[in-house]
Amino acid sequence: MKRLFTTILALLLSSVMMAGNFVMVSYSGRAELEKHFSDSNLTVHYYNNYEVFATAEHFDAKTMVMIDNQAFEDNEVYTLIYCPKTEQEAYIGEGEALLRTDNYIIVKGAGMPYKNDGAVAIFNKKAILPNLTRDFPQVTEVNPIIREMLDQVNMDSLEAIVQHLQDYGNRIWDSDNAFAASDWIASRMQALGLEVEQQPFYASTWFGSGEAAPNVIGIQRGTLYPDTYVVCGSHFDSFSYEAMFGGGTAPGADDNATGVASVLESARIMTQYEFEYSVVYCAYGCEEMGLYGSEAYASRCQQEGMDIIGYFNNDMNGYLYGDQIHIDCIYPNSVEPIGTYYMNVGEVYYPELPIRHVNFNEGDSDHTSFNNHGYMGIYPFEDYQNYSPYIHTPNDLIGTSVNSFEMSQQYCQMNIACLAEIANPVGETPQVYCNPVQNLHIQEPVIREMTTINLVWEAPEPGSTGELEHFDLYRDAVLLVTLENDIYQYRDTITVGNRAEYYIVAVYSDGCESASETVIGEGIPDAIGEKENQMVSVYPNPAEHQLNIIALGLQRVTVYNVMGQLVKTVEMNLENTCVLSVEDYPAGIYTIQMVTVNGVHNRNVVVK
Repeated sequence: MKRLFTTILALLLSSVMMAGNFVMVSYSGRAELEKHFSDSNLTVHYYNNYEVFATAEHFDAKTMVMIDNQAFEDNEVYTLIYCPKTEQEAYIGEGEALLRTDNYIIVKGAGMPYKNDGAVAIFNKKAILPNLTRDFPQVTEVNPIIREMLDQVNMDSLEAIVQHLQDYGNRIWDSDNAFAASDWIASRMQALGLEVEQQPFYASTWFGSGEAAPNVIGIQRGTLYPDTYVVCGSHFDSFSYEAMFGGGTAPGADDNATGVASVLESARIMTQYEFEYSVVYCAYGCEEMGLYGSEAYASRCQQEGMDIIGYFNNDMNGYLYGDQIHIDCIYPNSVEPIGTYYMNVGEVYYPELPIRHVNFNEGDSDHTSFNNHGYMGIYPFEDYQNYSPYIHTPNDLIGTSVNSFEMSQQYCQMNIACLAEIANPVGETPQVYCNPVQNLHIQEPVIREMTTINLVWEAPEPGSTGELEHFDLYRDAVLLVTLENDIYQYRDTITVGNRAEYYIVAVYSDGCESASETVIGEGIPDAIGEKENQMVSVYPNPAEHQLNIIALGLQRVTVYNVMGQLVKTVEMNLENTCVLSVEDYPAGIYTIQMVTVNGVHNRNVVVK
């Protein structure tokens, strides 16, 4: 009987959600907004700074604007598309929009974004108004531990992440590149020791329906309050009409590789410390089609009853207009406490940095998904009146669209400061700290059908809290090999015409892991002439006692084992012969590399 009653109740509630009219109701002030949320005639699905969009069981022409009198009966979503009134007729035509305002239109079903502006998918879900009783810290002085974190934000690290994401060419929401970007972000979070999840979700967009590249969620657990969270996030997908229709590119450097870089750099630094509260680092898919990825995650957070203190969005922070770095904070008046907190943090840590609250009527971002699911979210933005004119085009690139990594650094520092002040670092010094390897580079690639990549690096700087245990070498975000802590070279091969990305994670005894910068190896066509190649001789092969090496103008002879590990190096003075004893070598295959006046030559030999 109880199960039957529950089923009937669920059906009744479902019918209420599905029945009625889809309407827009204006409001002014928090009190009036709360009144709409508590109105039994309304089920609010989405709200901005001036209007709520809701299902109304009874339509009131005096207070409501009718959008559709069959709310969600034959469509999954409505789409709010930011488009100025002067452009709406040319963009949408006559009769296709259900509602037109000065700044946006509403269409039934999925909608195509207008030019550089965004879109918001409005689902048949009940929105929740954030509770303003949540207390944020009152920051009065700089915490030296947090200042130490802020000083570690590295512009080169930010640029390397943006460059990597830009190099995909496009990260369209359901493309192979978007899935690859999701995997790469997950691998970077895993290397930092976070609890990592790739959350799958489905999107029904104007450009098709299907599985989107999954969200990436990384959790750093708090020591005292592991079930209370502070969250930061960014979207990793990109968009341009050229990429979707004409085979062009959507590199998305500013929109939104810069945001992803802020999140990953924040995680790289903050995971070196312990906090009382848990910190969540997010990267969402399918933002450009209507905030689908963040909606999937924020909706799940609401359903699971996650206790989230605040959400800090990272979206576009690399285009500097003018000569002074500044931050425009976008958030509805209904979440004023988190905006006040952000300003407070800025005044204490960066008093010279101009920060202002603005109302943005030309686009939206992932903070809105959190605000609509009962969590206070904020969106620090590069400049709401003069943001990058290159976004959503093939020119959203480093140099044009991202012209100030110093500005990106400042935004990342503010993100860390806000997260860390809430999460509350434990102790007077970092619990765990470790350094990456230094000067990772590719040395003298051998140019043949299979290009030999000689990776060389230097030991990490001293000062880490744990003892260095080993190195994990990654190729294209996949673990290639684990090497002992006293090995500083490794040789790999790439087919001519291909390329691979390498980075090294230094692993320490206390569990700390620190990733190096990324380097790119390329398979280069053969540039060694046949004449010079014929002038090199290595014999006997197989060898048992010694190897005889003949080559014109020898400068150096180097021996590597089958694992690419350095065995021996002999410096030569332009001699033409070299004799190597191999009696003590374990049986196996070795590579002899000869650097001569005519180039670099490799020979594989077998030692018995």
